[in-house]
This record gives sequence, structure tokens and C-alpha cells, in this order.
Amino acid sequence: MIEQFYYNDPNAPKPNVAVSPGVSAILFDECQRILFMKRTQGDWWCLPGGRMDSGESAQDCCVREMAEETGLHTEIVRLIAVNTSPLSVCSYPDGNVHQSFVLCFEVRQVGGHLQESSESAGFRWLSPGEIDSIRLIPDSRLNALDAWANSSQVFLR
Repeated sequence: MIEQFYYNDPNAPKPNVAVSPGVSAILFDECQRILFMKRTQGDWWCLPGGRMDSGESAQDCCVREMAEETGLHTEIVRLIAVNTSPLSVCSYPDGNVHQSFVLCFEVRQVGGHLQESSESAGFRWLSPGEIDSIRLIPDSRLNALDAWANSSQVFLR
């Protein structure tokens, strides 16, 4: 069994674990392209991010996950989206099925160097016209489009 991601799919499995908050990060380059990472556990691409640890803020989690997965040191710029829709489901090889709960932040690089980790198997900088060239996790795709919209309001799903 491999990890699978669903959005508004009537055939998606039903969540079987408690909701667990997580974060994702939008990092723009000078051309307004966004950094995406290839996941090591399958053929999906995503925004860097992960689940919050107990006692950790969402902002600290985002900065930590960026460093762990990309080698980049970042700081928070703004909140882009809050994704809590029960239509977004993640199924993992261990049998756990999660309802997505992701806070998406824009971040700015303040140090470090881009490098693969145990969770990342490559990186790509993509523009809006290029995001359909990769198999992108639905929440990551939506949040990238949200970020490129450059709205002053937070997107709620």
C-alpha cells in the first residue's frame, strides 16, 4: 500500500484517526515560482510541511519542517490558508486515514541551503502554468494557487 491523497472523491476512504493539525510552507523565488518537493514515500509532490508536535505552535512547526525537509532556514511572512475540509483525505501505508487539517504559511528564506532529506527526494520551482506537470497533493495545489492570487484575506476550506 502506498500513500494516497483525495479531494472531493466519493471513493476516498473514511478517516480512522483523530484530526491532527499540520502546516505547509510557500516559498517564492525572485520569479514568483514556488518551491515544491518530491515525497520519498510515493510519486506525489507537495509543499514542504508536516504535523505539529505537542507543545509546538503552527508557526514554529512550519519553520522546523522547512529546515528538516529542505535545509532552508525561514521565517513566517503571512498565513495564506486554513484547510480543514472533510473532503480532503490522506491515506497512509500504515493504514491510518486522516482528514486534512493544514495551515499554509508563506515563508521567507533567511539562511541554509536547499538539500534533500529522508522525507524529500527532489525539488522543483514551478510557476502557475507548470503546476499540472507534476502529481501534486490536492491541498498543496490549492494553496499554491491561493498564494499566487496574493489576496490579503486568508483562504478558508
